[in-house]
Amino acid sequence: MLTLLQFPWSPFCITTELILKRHKIPYRSRLIPSHDRAEVIRATGGRGWTVPCMIDGKKAVTDTTDFGQEVARYLNAKFKLGLFPRDKDGLQTIFVRYIENDLESFGFKVNDSYVIPTRPLVERTMLIRHKERRFGRGCLQQWMRDRAQLNRQYAETLAPLDNILASSPFLLGDKPLFADYSLFGVLGNYLFSGKTKLPNLKHMRRWRAAMKSA
Repeated sequence: MLTLLQFPWSPFCITTELILKRHKIPYRSRLIPSHDRAEVIRATGGRGWTVPCMIDGKKAVTDTTDFGQEVARYLNAKFKLGLFPRDKDGLQTIFVRYIENDLESFGFKVNDSYVIPTRPLVERTMLIRHKERRFGRGCLQQWMRDRAQLNRQYAETLAPLDNILASSPFLLGDKPLFADYSLFGVLGNYLFSGKTKLPNLKHMRRWRAAMKSA
């Protein structure tokens, strides 16, 4: 049976877990501390350190490139899920870059501003240190102050995808492809704290309900 190493607010873990659930693939989920990737490093023999980490027997797969689709593509190939059809390759690349760069850049800051302060002391301190090394000292406090603006930017960035869903059941046609799972993961990260709500976009609400159903 597959084992998924993850922490629950990672958009990429949410994406992977939905792929497993929707396709009824048996798996075990094991939560790891967000600041301690030792289990992933051991499982991969030092080749990877990111989550999600998918362990399949003696093989462990993580996302090792900047674009990071290795876990999803491994599942897609192993179970023939059809998430990366060749004729949609270019469009999926554009969609996923928009979702995981433009949209996620606002959503994770909102979620971090709520979630990080609730974590245990060591984990909280290590997370803050990691964020400040990348985004500058005091970034978490800045995101707390900027929540209203970040929420507006998130809704504005999500709106074009809602417009697409006005005329299509899923982002690229009649069935969900990887881009849909990626969007579900980024939305899941934004909503994880329970302090935020899905923007008032009716097509997005219909789409999300469809993605959550098996």
